[in-house]
Amino acid sequence: MCVDFLTLIGGLEFFRRLLRNLQNMINNIVPNVNPTLNTALPRISIEIRPKIIYVESIWTAFILYRNRMVKAYSKKIKYRLGDLLGDLLLAFSVLTFRIFPPKSIVFFARISGTMAFYLAKKYRDRVLSNLLLAFGREKDFKEITRLAKEVFFNFILTLFEIILTAAAPSSQFIKEIKIVGREYLDAALAKGNGVIALGGHLGAFTTLGTILAKEGYPFNIIIKVENFPKIWDRLGGYQQRLGQKPFPPKPATASIKKSLNCLRRNEILYLIADEQQILGGVPVPFFGQTAYTPPGPAIFSLKTGAPILPMFLVRKNGIPKTLFIGSPIEIELTSDQRKNTELLTAKFTKTIEDSIRQYPSQWPWLNRRWKQPYQKGSLDMGTREV
Repeated sequence: MCVDFLTLIGGLEFFRRLLRNLQNMINNIVPNVNPTLNTALPRISIEIRPKIIYVESIWTAFILYRNRMVKAYSKKIKYRLGDLLGDLLLAFSVLTFRIFPPKSIVFFARISGTMAFYLAKKYRDRVLSNLLLAFGREKDFKEITRLAKEVFFNFILTLFEIILTAAAPSSQFIKEIKIVGREYLDAALAKGNGVIALGGHLGAFTTLGTILAKEGYPFNIIIKVENFPKIWDRLGGYQQRLGQKPFPPKPATASIKKSLNCLRRNEILYLIADEQQILGGVPVPFFGQTAYTPPGPAIFSLKTGAPILPMFLVRKNGIPKTLFIGSPIEIELTSDQRKNTELLTAKFTKTIEDSIRQYPSQWPWLNRRWKQPYQKGSLDMGTREV
């Protein structure tokens, strides 16, 4: 058994040497194919780093393997337990929130948000760091700290709004929400190609679909199930009762097909595009920094002809008041489809940024929006944060 383990270590060492030879071969292959490129272009260094762990005995290897498996299993149990408890809490909250008026929800969110700001140091530091990156030249630290407290208040308020909308979809606060720019939506749907509703985690974004569905607009939304399937299944059920059509992003093929089909049926497809996406994301400016952005809205728009309309539901004094629908986001098309995607992604990202600047406290600032990949030429898939 020990001999087999030593043989395994020797095999890994052989693999490392093989990769080093492959790297040298790749570095020399371009000049050999075309010697003129040797001076025209610099050599591209491709670095491959296999992770090799040397251990003293088979028992040490077993301990390392066991610890890794225990950690993975504990994480899975934690998510399952959290999903179960969260699902029960959500069901109970929907029942209890029916007796509370919206203003009392704002009061509870204010208290909970203040507690979260002081107790959740990790997320408080992340919010402050992001706000400094975005507004460091415009606001002093005292103003940014005050803004961060409002961010936590609005974040908690979003969670409460999800429950309140599910508990009382006919609540008075929903009926009083004003829609500004409805003419853009009606004109876009009249063309028959569907509409891509560009959204972000701004304001009462979870209530936006309820408003449009109640107005008679066919509304489709992609929900990330991820680690909490029970919670999202329950929320998806609530959304279906409110007239929305939620579906998950995975499997990707089925999700893309459903997205294209709803646009072909001349319906609304709601896409949130303000989170970082390293793999497959398009690097565009966002608050003066490069941010890798999901290009989904641009890709679907260019493929189907569906216009992109920004839609944001913002609050006033903690209560959702106005749904703003903007004019179509358009670019001057070129013959290069990839360039069109980049230009359109940059333009709709600028639209999201402008809206956040108007209501900075109503955007969560919790996402690592400016996380960057390693420099080109490295096959290491790690990331670094600006």
